[in-house]
Amino acid sequence: MHSLHLRARPRLLAAFFSVLLLTSCAQVPPGTLLDMDHPLAGRLWDVAAGRFIDEAELLRRAGQAEALLLGETHDNPEHHRLQLRILQTRLDAGARPALLMEQFDNDQQAAIDEARKAGKDLAPLMRGWDWTLYRPLVALADSTRIPLRAANLPRGATRPVVREGFATLAVGEQRRLALLAVWDDARQTYMTGLIEASHCGKVSPQLRDGLVLAQRLRDATLADSALDQLDRGVVFILGRGHARRDVGVPRYLEARRPGTRVLSIGFVEVGAGNTAPAQYENERIGGIAPYDVIWFTPRAERPDPCLAFGKQARLPSATPTP
Repeated sequence: MHSLHLRARPRLLAAFFSVLLLTSCAQVPPGTLLDMDHPLAGRLWDVAAGRFIDEAELLRRAGQAEALLLGETHDNPEHHRLQLRILQTRLDAGARPALLMEQFDNDQQAAIDEARKAGKDLAPLMRGWDWTLYRPLVALADSTRIPLRAANLPRGATRPVVREGFATLAVGEQRRLALLAVWDDARQTYMTGLIEASHCGKVSPQLRDGLVLAQRLRDATLADSALDQLDRGVVFILGRGHARRDVGVPRYLEARRPGTRVLSIGFVEVGAGNTAPAQYENERIGGIAPYDVIWFTPRAERPDPCLAFGKQARLPSATPTP
């Protein structure tokens, strides 16, 4: 028998199994938003139609969606402010959707339910995320007594997949989660390039391919968390990459429950000098627009993420075991 053993230093292990996000999770100090006066900041772009829309039109569409995905950059406080505003508007209109959060792992659901019932703070259950950014959303869910669902896959559950692939999943899981049904070469090429870029090129081919598998499994798991709540409607709080229609959660929702009414909103940071909407998130995998609507926002000031990467991250080679 051969198996893979991770004997890397703790810092490298953290790089291996960092949350599979396409954006930074670093905390941003208050008052550090940039490009507040950018001509696109605050505007909403209908990607498929290629035109700007107003907030009233966006909220009308949100009211018709069974699955509303609010795709954030995790450390941008403006994105969380807008998520809260959209959720509050839905509640004010009489909707009582389930709030599904990537920031809680699905093995925590019982603990979340117990803590909410007892009126306890959920901060201790939020692993590796900035609680201050998500507290208002949780508080709104509590005050309105809507369901709060832990939607993410625990990091430990992705490790076997990163090392050894989907063969480590329980029998029938690949089919049940539609992991193969939604995928093709174009999506594989896109996701491979994205993982390489997000790791600043400092990732071995073996690890890169494992991380692609783990990203796919997370998207499928996030979609799975919504299926029993779609009749009442769901609002997803999740990273922008997960919200993409062409490679993310909506692909799995459509495969598992065809015809589900989905609205994907990508909160996208503006960039200096980029004033045309088509300059942003314009790659369409399989001819599918990545989002229904892009909501442009100021960008958060953050250090260069590539400074955190040193030597190429790789999985150790297989070694024999007794």
